[in-house]
Amino acid sequence: MAVPAKSKSTRAVEPAIANYLSSRINGKRLPYGDRATDDNGVQYRVEFDEMILSIRAKHEFRASLRYRQTLAAKGQMIGRDPLQKMTVYGTWTTAGNLIRFVPDPKRGGEGLRILNGTFNGGTIEVPFDYRNGSVSRRANVVVIRNDNII
Repeated sequence: MAVPAKSKSTRAVEPAIANYLSSRINGKRLPYGDRATDDNGVQYRVEFDEMILSIRAKHEFRASLRYRQTLAAKGQMIGRDPLQKMTVYGTWTTAGNLIRFVPDPKRGGEGLRILNGTFNGGTIEVPFDYRNGSVSRRANVVVIRNDNII
């Protein structure tokens, strides 16, 4: 009599339900700063300080970003404004090693786009767009699982 073959699990691979801490933006350690000057000579500086991404059960996420934005008129020196915080909630889905984040416009995600990234083990990479004054940029953030974040 033949022994039935063991069935393979068909459970989809997903990132761990955990907290992930930003480690790099565009390959550079945080804090990461970007400066731009618009057509009128106004100088803008944005500095990304920290991002914590919480992958939650029921395919929900929470992303918390600490950053500062500073501007200076033409010819003025750019100062260093206080840190600001932005928190966004939404849902996530996966297909293979791709992960898609859909911000909830009623919970901090108004005006934000869907973000498509990748995950591998304890690392998630997500490109995102941001505006620095009138200049639009694309950056790639890497977050790494960190079990020390409560």
